[in-house]
Amino acid sequence: MPQLLLSGLKLMLVGMAIVYLFLALLVGVIGIAARLLDRSAGDSGPALASPTTDQALEEAELAAAIAAAIHHHQGR
Repeated sequence: MPQLLLSGLKLMLVGMAIVYLFLALLVGVIGIAARLLDRSAGDSGPALASPTTDQALEEAELAAAIAAAIHHHQGR
């Protein structure tokens, strides 16, 4: 019986080590990819245009409609 518990403990430790190493590798790869993407998108990205007054008015009307709908729904 103790031999079986020892084998189970070894298997658990090896499995946890493999998972930890995989996650550490994944974090490293994601960090490298983020740096590469930041460099490549830094200068060549198109400039975002500021919203025009028409767009701002539409957004304000939409926000007012949403607020009115929420107020009406809570009033039930």
